[in-house]
Amino acid sequence: MVVLANIGEGHGYAIMGELEARVEGGWKASPGAIYPALMALVESGHIRFEDRDDLRVYELTDTGRRAAAASSWGNRWSALTAKAERADDRVALGSLLDEFASTSPLRRRLAGSDQQQEIESILERAHAEIEETLEEGKTNG
Repeated sequence: MVVLANIGEGHGYAIMGELEARVEGGWKASPGAIYPALMALVESGHIRFEDRDDLRVYELTDTGRRAAAASSWGNRWSALTAKAERADDRVALGSLLDEFASTSPLRRRLAGSDQQQEIESILERAHAEIEETLEEGKTNG
């Protein structure tokens, strides 16, 4: 909403471009990330859209303007920018999981039901340990 509060209105690709510019290329927004977020904001009544010349243009509603004015996002934006500047020190967890899943020779192996239960138990423990690791480093991420 902060982006729309500052640019007034825009279509999805303009919003993506504004976000990318604000983090100075530290994150490239994708349609798969932006459009579901925009639809959620439409459903919550914070933004509305109008179709103009084959473009869907989004703008804040009065509810969205009040929420943007009342939010502390303006203060948080500098913190997000600082995080983006440190992005080379960080990696998305999904990237690590994708790499493991795509490179593990075990991914094509079949497991019996007993093995499946044991593997699911191992993955649950790994999930808890990963979550704990991320919580411990929350101030660094």
